[in-house]
Amino acid sequence: MFGAKKKETLAASDKVAMLDKLREKYRKAQQQYGARLFDMQQLENRISFQRANQSDFQRFIIDEMNFFKQMQEKGDEEIAKRKRQEEADARMREIMAANDALIAHYPDVFFHPLATLECRRLVGAVSNLFPEIDADLRYVFQGRKEWGEISFYLADLERFIYKPPMRMTAFLAAYVAQIQKWGETGRDDADRKFLQTAAMCLTGITNELKTNLDALIDTDKARASAIIARLDAIVADFRLTDWAQHGLALKAQKKLGI
Repeated sequence: MFGAKKKETLAASDKVAMLDKLREKYRKAQQQYGARLFDMQQLENRISFQRANQSDFQRFIIDEMNFFKQMQEKGDEEIAKRKRQEEADARMREIMAANDALIAHYPDVFFHPLATLECRRLVGAVSNLFPEIDADLRYVFQGRKEWGEISFYLADLERFIYKPPMRMTAFLAAYVAQIQKWGETGRDDADRKFLQTAAMCLTGITNELKTNLDALIDTDKARASAIIARLDAIVADFRLTDWAQHGLALKAQKKLGI
């Protein structure tokens, strides 16, 4: 009769075999993708619901296979994403290891347990560098017109000095306070500001020296060239060039009122 429900053509044994195959596919998929995507109990619940409602078995199997395929595709995407992340993490660890090797010869000044190794070693580098270059720069430039700009950068650089048991400078204390306040979420921003400030100070001094190098007598030129070499080495080892260029460009824009 027209509109009558189509009679099931599958034998009971065929249905059992198909369900067993579906269960086996789920078991294997669960091992590969996990129970979050392929939950055996949820599958059994759907099988029980189909039986209780005596719905179209073939339609049920088709729907289950389509659902299985969707979950499988989602699982493959998650695996691929996890693999990409693992590869990115591995590359980052390699880069960090290489970076750590570049700065390993600088003292690790443990001014606070929350400070990152890069920032601690930068403090060590500046703490060792500063007294020497301060004396040499005063000897060469004090009394000259360019001393004003050089002394400005020196004063900024002095904020990175820490030699136990001295107290932290206000700048170092502010860096620590930011990490203490925001924890891991604020560490990247705190480190960025820390490194950029150091980059601007070191590169600012270098730029001033390079600009005025030709105007110096030979002995002073030798002193200034030696300082440039030391400053350039720190900037290169700590990968501060980009930080310096960005920071100095912003400083120049502020001066021009842009």
